[in-house]
Amino acid sequence: MSDYTSGGDFNRLGKGYKFDYLTLTSNFMLSSKEKRRIRRSAEKMEKRTTFEGRGMDVNPFFAKTDSQEDLWKSLNKNTVTIAVGPAGVGKTLVALWFGLSAIKAKAFSKVIYVRSDVGCAHQRGRGALPGTMEEKMQPLLGPLVDNLSVVCRSHGAGEYLMDKKIIDAMLLEDIRGRSLNDCLIIFDEAQNASPDQVKTVLSRVGENSHIIVTGDTKQIDLDVFKSHNGLLDCYHRLANIDNVGTVRFTKSDIVRNGVIADILAAYDD
Repeated sequence: MSDYTSGGDFNRLGKGYKFDYLTLTSNFMLSSKEKRRIRRSAEKMEKRTTFEGRGMDVNPFFAKTDSQEDLWKSLNKNTVTIAVGPAGVGKTLVALWFGLSAIKAKAFSKVIYVRSDVGCAHQRGRGALPGTMEEKMQPLLGPLVDNLSVVCRSHGAGEYLMDKKIIDAMLLEDIRGRSLNDCLIIFDEAQNASPDQVKTVLSRVGENSHIIVTGDTKQIDLDVFKSHNGLLDCYHRLANIDNVGTVRFTKSDIVRNGVIADILAAYDD
């Protein structure tokens, strides 16, 4: 099985640089005070550059299963990728890893994470919760936070990406009218969306953007989506269109914990 490094499929890598403040003063006679000021300025710039570099401190990607490799290839090749499969196979993880690797290679500028405000068989009513919109969104970002600890080399790098909105989250209800350019859009938990809602998200894809629609049809939380499911609808409706790729994971692809496959099989019985 081949492996994909964090910049292997992108050709727009940038180059950083570093300078010593003494190179600025070697040809000039400056006072001690002026030299100290220049030195502090250079040190501040170096610290800022180091922090920004840490923000894109992405580990190299290695596929753990053939399906993960297929998903990475589809994300790189196709404008639209639809990934369906059980929990624990790495759908969101691979998508986030691909998006951050593409940003590091300067192929995209950000990752947009979209999901519906639905979970555990009921509508959450997030707008009624106290706090700012960012605070209301925090419980929905669990999949991102969990996966950032794997994708990034340090906890601080993941925090930087979220704080600077290099990874930006929005609710499905807020996406209408947007034009999302130069980014990877991850539409997660799409099994809790209608065909019209999936269509709305797909129509937001702007210039130089890719999108992945992903979910698990075994985790449909509202009865309405069992007969009117946007994830399955788009998987079958778009399968034969150019620049659309589909990847189906199975229980054999579960990598989160070996016992999960057995647990899911027991509930299927």
